[in-house]
Amino acid sequence: MSARAGKWLLIAVGLSIAWGLPELDLGNRIAPGPSMEARLVREGVWWGVGSSLLAYVVFLERRPLSSIGIRRPTPKMFLVASIAAVVMLCTVALSYAVIFPLLGLTVNQAAVARVTDNPWWLIVLMVARAGVIEEILYRGYPIERIREIGGSNWWAAVIPTAVFVLAHLSVWGAAQLIVVLFGAVLLAILYIWRRDLICNMVAHFLVDLVAFLGAPGKN
Repeated sequence: MSARAGKWLLIAVGLSIAWGLPELDLGNRIAPGPSMEARLVREGVWWGVGSSLLAYVVFLERRPLSSIGIRRPTPKMFLVASIAAVVMLCTVALSYAVIFPLLGLTVNQAAVARVTDNPWWLIVLMVARAGVIEEILYRGYPIERIREIGGSNWWAAVIPTAVFVLAHLSVWGAAQLIVVLFGAVLLAILYIWRRDLICNMVAHFLVDLVAFLGAPGKN
């Protein structure tokens, strides 16, 4: 096998881990039900999926985590992430206040409730998991690796963005994908600009935290 073919194979397996494992819905298979124990196990499964991809990068690809944008944070990074979160929150407000009414769409209250009908500390854990793990699976690894084999920032951004949006369809429904699309596009742009996955994680965490803790009807 040529070096190029070997590289493509490694990346194909990595993308299968990043995008295939979440589709197996392992959390709900292992720990179904509404109990607190089941919810915590499901969160743990997600962390396991993310950790498996990091282990793959380090031990199978034999590359540093900086190859997927994980590097030491700086004060400027936190400032950029905060600004990005504000911009994304503006798109959330635009979607709910303007686009949804204009198109006759409604918020998927059942999907929102699956997050908001939890103690505040569990909501924080859930949005932290989303911010960290989703950025590994749908931004850092795929953007870097697709860019390597394709040489184009355009495809490296578009393909993971499309996969990320579609991955939310079964849980959130078609209408909510407008909100997800805004966030996915902005997070892809942020990553390609900064090549700093921690910045993306912080921005993702902040926007989800504010959106869910501030959701109407939150306990």
